[in-house]
Amino acid sequence: MTASPAKEDEHATSPRRGFPLLWSSSAISAVGDGTYKVAAPLLAAYLTRDPVAVSLVSAAAALPWFLVGFWSGAVVDRLPRRAVMLCADLARAAGLALLIALLVSGVGSVPLLAVTSFLMVSGQAFFDAASQALVPHLVGRDDDALARANGRLFSADTAGQALIGPPLGGALFVVAPWVPFLLTAFTFSSSAAFLAGLPKVPRPVHETEQSLIAAAKEGFRYLFRSRTLVLLALGLTAYNVAYNIGSATLVLYVQDDLRLSEIVFGLLMAASSVGAVATGLASARILKVLGTSGAVVGGIGLQAVGWLALLFAPWTWFTALAFVLLGAASTVVTVGAVTARQRAVPDRLLGRVVSAFRLIGNGAAPIGSAAGGFLAAGATLRVPMVVSVILLVITGSLIGLALRRAN
Repeated sequence: MTASPAKEDEHATSPRRGFPLLWSSSAISAVGDGTYKVAAPLLAAYLTRDPVAVSLVSAAAALPWFLVGFWSGAVVDRLPRRAVMLCADLARAAGLALLIALLVSGVGSVPLLAVTSFLMVSGQAFFDAASQALVPHLVGRDDDALARANGRLFSADTAGQALIGPPLGGALFVVAPWVPFLLTAFTFSSSAAFLAGLPKVPRPVHETEQSLIAAAKEGFRYLFRSRTLVLLALGLTAYNVAYNIGSATLVLYVQDDLRLSEIVFGLLMAASSVGAVATGLASARILKVLGTSGAVVGGIGLQAVGWLALLFAPWTWFTALAFVLLGAASTVVTVGAVTARQRAVPDRLLGRVVSAFRLIGNGAAPIGSAAGGFLAAGATLRVPMVVSVILLVITGSLIGLALRRAN
């Protein structure tokens, strides 16, 4: 039985006190994700020097976005969102506890690590979809409130996954191979503790006899009925493909063409994260000026400016500025797209539309990485960035014009 529209957008009676708890949960969970992203490949290389076996771990981490992401939104839209996030955190903590126990016992293996990586990213797929669907309940559907909340969440996510977690993962692995996984398990357990304090939010209303596959398809149908949402999803696709084209061989460009060291490259990546975090904190003001559609188109254009700055950087500090622009562009386009979804989609469909949107927006990104590698191999290390700029200018212009007509 489907709820009436009034029921669909119902919020908890005192929701705003819950957002700091959601933010804390997401922030500490992001630290765990960042720690694991570094510790997992290090452990794979520690367990074997076989390149195929090591790549198995990366493949296992990529599969959930396709195998689980399709129907995770359907689960999120029929269960209490807080419960979904709690289960995701506790399942990941339990999986890590098993991995740690086997590593300490001396029986760790690459297949076990691959299964654990699949579990980690599967949990993240559920956690992220539920978190995005929960935000409107906690802050309302006002554009400013959503932009501010999403900006803070994205800033925390970037800081945890890119600035705090990776250095911790590398440093703790030196202590013992199982130590970073212990920290990761602790972050997920702590995230669950924060979630336990969230105020009660209405359970999403759904068709009681509808299968998960049918429910997932309903999310795709709703997305494709909205021209604006489809255009925003295509904009995110273009953004991700272009970014992956340009960044596929970026480390080689920085080292070989710009003659910068590995340490400087790490600092440049940190500069990108700082740009993303700072822009996230200012996202409410940015979206007030640009609007959600304008933010997505603006993010596409800003990425193009970042690549151009990197192509013609005369000094190292200018190169750092280019990385800051690339990080800022990522925040602008993400917050704009997420806010537009949360504002436009009814609560009972929000988890499914989030999953469908991400499958479209992120699914083609690996194609960009492969294309960037082939372009660099067949020409020069600058060509992928040039192609990215051209792609961004064309797609940004077309999507901008189409969004103006749609609105």
